Amino acid sequence: LIFESRGIRNGAEYGWLKSVKELPHPGCDCLLYDGWQFNSMNKRMIRYDEVLLWKAEVLIQLDRWNEALIPVNKVRERAANSTGWLIKADGTPVMNYHVEVYKPGENCVWDKDFAWKAMQWENRLEMAGEGRRFFDLQRWGVLEEVMNNYFTVEKTRFSWMANARFTSGRDEFFPIPQNQMKWAKGNYTQNPGY
Repeated sequence: LIFESRGIRNGAEYGWLKSVKELPHPGCDCLLYDGWQFNSMNKRMIRYDEVLLWKAEVLIQLDRWNEALIPVNKVRERAANSTGWLIKADGTPVMNYHVEVYKPGENCVWDKDFAWKAMQWENRLEMAGEGRRFFDLQRWGVLEEVMNNYFTVEKTRFSWMANARFTSGRDEFFPIPQNQMKWAKGNYTQNPGY
């Protein structure tokens, strides 16, 4: 992905890597203060595509991966029929948007392993930029592997990531802020590794 600073409303206040769609104008009366940041997400929305992918995940875990083909393909069909392709100034698509459904025996071998990988891939594409991938990776038990693979690549791009490393058992959680620890008067136990 190409980062463009013009996609950030106010990097100094909001941070440089947050999705603009989740950042309201500071003067908006729709802000929700959740203790450490302001945003307009006063409702946590669950999209239909996310529910379909959850269903597929459950079916695969129950060894009913053939049934998981239906919800996964519903997500792909919606993507294939999108009317919002990104286009260049001359009207041509910015990339080759070739999206087709999974067809066992034609373009894939739909077994449990492939179904699982397809569900994870569709989840990654569908939920991109929505701040949920970390938790999906944690639930699937691949968080440390994926994060460290990511850091391995990013270290070659950014010198400030030279020491980046995900440590399982610690980095799944933020530290509890010191002020909160003091105010709790010993009732909180700091998260592991901090």
